[in-house]
Amino acid sequence: MKKFFALMLVSVLALSAMAQSPVYRVGDKYMMDGTMMNKREFKGYLQNTCPEAFQLFNNGYKLSIAGWTCFGTGLAINAAGSSLLRSYLRGDSKQSYVFDIGTSLSSLGSGLTVAGIVCVSVGYTRMHKAVNLYNIEKAHRPDLRWVFAVNGNGDMSIAMQF
Repeated sequence: MKKFFALMLVSVLALSAMAQSPVYRVGDKYMMDGTMMNKREFKGYLQNTCPEAFQLFNNGYKLSIAGWTCFGTGLAINAAGSSLLRSYLRGDSKQSYVFDIGTSLSSLGSGLTVAGIVCVSVGYTRMHKAVNLYNIEKAHRPDLRWVFAVNGNGDMSIAMQF
């Protein structure tokens, strides 16, 4: 009987050891077991522990970087186009091509800025989904229940149900 309880204790400990700690997002940092990680550290951790979540996180990370690049580039192009339009409207330049170039640059810059905002939003959403996927796949601790039963001979048995 002592061997049976020892076996049950070992199996409970083994099941709890299989599950890893969940990850919590705190702003742009990730916390697991009281340890804070930045995005790059967390990406490296995911690469070694959960390939599915790593792939989703890496895709979102790259998309958010591309989005910030589009956003910054769009603002710069929009500023250049706006300054050309302003100089034309103030009368500093009388050539019509200045107006055309300014309008084109402002439109292009505005489009890039909006596209950058969309890419950043989608990228961050994918990174957040990767954290959720990791928590479901790796950090889910199974519910263990002890079931006590009496068989026909009057012997009592114990089982784990999860």
